[in-house]
Amino acid sequence: MEIIEVKNTLPSPIPYVGMGVTIGIGSDCYPGTIIEVSQNHKKIIIQHDYAEPEPGDNFNWFSNQVYNITPNQAGIKETWTYRKRGVWVRFRMPKSVGYLSLNQRSKYSDPSF
Repeated sequence: MEIIEVKNTLPSPIPYVGMGVTIGIGSDCYPGTIIEVSQNHKKIIIQHDYAEPEPGDNFNWFSNQVYNITPNQAGIKETWTYRKRGVWVRFRMPKSVGYLSLNQRSKYSDPSF
């Protein structure tokens, strides 16, 4: 008897309009929001959010990067697709550049560059 492994074909978590995302490129992270989801949940359009350092003297590039993150109606829009191997990749990119993490918004700039 042959055992066939069946992979989950839907992304987890299931994306929805308004869900927060983190776009990672190298060691930097940028916040975004899902603004459109395809019917099969495997293609999404995200829009980059605005991240401003929290007011006060506590912000420090090396030890305390704290941001206020708000939607940006004029933010860059990107299309991402969900692949069988369980990862999100930018639409029509020959190789995956960066990563997408659903259900959270984070901003981090690596100060060592």
